[in-house]
Amino acid sequence: KELMVFCQIKLLQHSKEYLQKFESEVTKLAEVLECFHVSGEYDYLLKVIVKDMEQFRTFMVTKLTTLQHIGSTQSSFVINEVKNTTLIPL
Repeated sequence: KELMVFCQIKLLQHSKEYLQKFESEVTKLAEVLECFHVSGEYDYLLKVIVKDMEQFRTFMVTKLTTLQHIGSTQSSFVINEVKNTTLIPL
C-alpha cells in the first residue's frame, strides 16, 4: 500500500511573486495530489502519495525542498484512514 503524507509548507515571504512561483512549481510535481493555500502557521498544505519512505525521502530531497522560496516544511504521515469521501449530502 502506498504512503500518504500531508506536508505543510511555510514560505520565506508572502509576496505575490513568491506565492505565484511556488504554486506554479508545485503543480508540476506528480507526487502532489492536492495543494491548498491555507491560513495559520503554514502557508500551504500538500497531500502527497509515494510508494514508501525511501521514495518520500527522494521526493523531499530532489523535488520539494529544491523549490524556491520555501522557508520550512513539516510532514505528517497517515497511520490509518478513518474517513475519506467526496460525497456531499445536499
